[in-house]
Amino acid sequence: MRIAVSGEIPGREYDLNEIATYIRNYGTDAIELWPENIPGSECAVHRLYRDRDVVKAERILQKKGVEVACVAFGAGFDRSLSEDESLFSQELCRAVEVAAMLGAKYVNHYLYYMSMDAKANIDRLKRILTPAIERAETLGVILVLENEAHDSTRDPAEMQHIVHSMGSKHYRTNFDAINYYQASFEGFPYAYNLLKTDIAYVHIKDGCIWHPEFGHGAQSLGGEMTGANRGSRIFYPALGTGALNITGLLQALHENGYNGWCTIEPHTTTELWHTYAKAEIKYLRETGYFV
Repeated sequence: MRIAVSGEIPGREYDLNEIATYIRNYGTDAIELWPENIPGSECAVHRLYRDRDVVKAERILQKKGVEVACVAFGAGFDRSLSEDESLFSQELCRAVEVAAMLGAKYVNHYLYYMSMDAKANIDRLKRILTPAIERAETLGVILVLENEAHDSTRDPAEMQHIVHSMGSKHYRTNFDAINYYQASFEGFPYAYNLLKTDIAYVHIKDGCIWHPEFGHGAQSLGGEMTGANRGSRIFYPALGTGALNITGLLQALHENGYNGWCTIEPHTTTELWHTYAKAEIKYLRETGYFV
């Protein structure tokens, strides 16, 4: 397995050259690329890849020796972008094309505002996602759907239903055990065992219920939990100090032949991101599961 780092949080403050430098200095050589990591014109839209200089980004990353593990498409978190089915579909296709240009095999994406009900509207999702799936099949890219605690993917069984309904080997899931935990499902081992044959990409972070009386600072405070733990909020501690059995998850991934990316995505402030990134890359390296 290999370690990558999400560019989402550092992208709030640093340009791609700086992020790539930090990633290399902290012990790995791959990034999960977000639109805001790519230099853009004045017309560039938040969460979209249009009007961004992909060639320039490629040159920066090549110079720094940083590989693109995955291209992230977060338009599902924007209500207006999600409501415009045609725009969403076109821009997801564009993300697939950007991934192919940069040599990335995966496009991580989210449903969120597109599918907030417990049960997904499969016909609608097929209508929106099929053009991107067909483009991915042509270009050799795999779309991976990430589970979130507040949309249809909160339930591992519904995630499985969505993925299988798309009917393509190029449409699979990005597995995030802590996002299932935020939804009050057992991320590991239950969700993993249910979905292990559908997993093509993995996010690794830790989490627990926020208890400020135990020193949980606001810098790494996440959103509301759903399900049985509704009313609580999730907190994101460093890897190995939360509720997730990370050793067990990594062992299961290894034993089941997963040799892909495990991407860390510290959910914290930009300032604290440095502390998390250094510590979490070191933590994963010391498990012995990563090349």
